[in-house]
Amino acid sequence: MLSPSAHEDSFSREILPPVDTWPDLLLDGFDYPDRLNVAVELTDAMVAKGFGDRAALIGARRRRTYKELANGTNRLANALVDHLGVRLGNRVLIRSANNPAMVTCLLAATKGAPLSSTPCRCRAGELTKYHNKAEISHALCDIRLMDELQ
Repeated sequence: MLSPSAHEDSFSREILPPVDTWPDLLLDGFDYPDRLNVAVELTDAMVAKGFGDRAALIGARRRRTYKELANGTNRLANALVDHLGVRLGNRVLIRSANNPAMVTCLLAATKGAPLSSTPCRCRAGELTKYHNKAEISHALCDIRLMDELQ
């Protein structure tokens, strides 16, 4: 059903429900490879297909093109690896309001790590439960929501 993962640990697979409870996956007509990184497909691949100048995200004050989104996610993904030491299999917590910056964070983290996002209304006790269950190693947090995360 699932091909081998590039991640160094199997946490994400271990928390999946039993296979016999999964819905029928109707993939006829799709030509997906055995391994696919959704973040790459939603950013870099869209630029490669010629959609670079089209709107990918529409925020309150501006639009972001696929090219801008790809560049932003790649910069952040590289910073996560090069400066924060994120490795395949590390788990990244995203704590933010719903906005284009959060999407950039989600996609950047997804380029190399399983992620967990939390509702912005979570309080410290709830965040501790997320952290402990998912064994979070890194977090990206909107500065306005930092108090509860600490």
